[in-house]
Amino acid sequence: ENERASLEMLSMVLKAYPEAAREKDTDGCTPLHDICANESASYRMMQTILDEWLKAKENRTSHSAISMISPVDLHSDEGEYLWDRVIRDDIKELFRHLSSLFEENNQSNTSLQNIMTYFINTSWWNGVWLGIDRHPSIAKSMKLQTTVMADFLFTAGKRLSLASMMEVISNEPDLLEGV
Repeated sequence: ENERASLEMLSMVLKAYPEAAREKDTDGCTPLHDICANESASYRMMQTILDEWLKAKENRTSHSAISMISPVDLHSDEGEYLWDRVIRDDIKELFRHLSSLFEENNQSNTSLQNIMTYFINTSWWNGVWLGIDRHPSIAKSMKLQTTVMADFLFTAGKRLSLASMMEVISNEPDLLEGV
């Protein structure tokens, strides 16, 4: 119950002030840094703030994604230890997949299919759409049943860029058969 209230509160704040997800404190950390280091924050809360954080183009890079889970030690000017982030393994895994998705040459061992499977298994639907938008050909390998195809195309039309939507359709010419 308390977790749901916290998620609802976070959603309300982000709805009223979406830029809050990208604001930086004096140490250069965003709320996403803080929520990733907060062991009591739910995975869904992290995904909610991540969705808003990713709306900034500069955050949609492999470097930005991997920097969210890089170890950080902060010290005051006097050398006093201030903070050491400890990131949960499930959050590290999500950011590793996200970083691989953004790699230009995809030099990592993580295949696009594995990335999409991970996003689906964790119910991070914005991640799934991000993957399809970056690599529209993946939609063909998803082997969607015809019973869900209309819903898929409807949602894709709202979520994908026009170029990505055109590629999804051109990779599946039988989608429009009989239309």
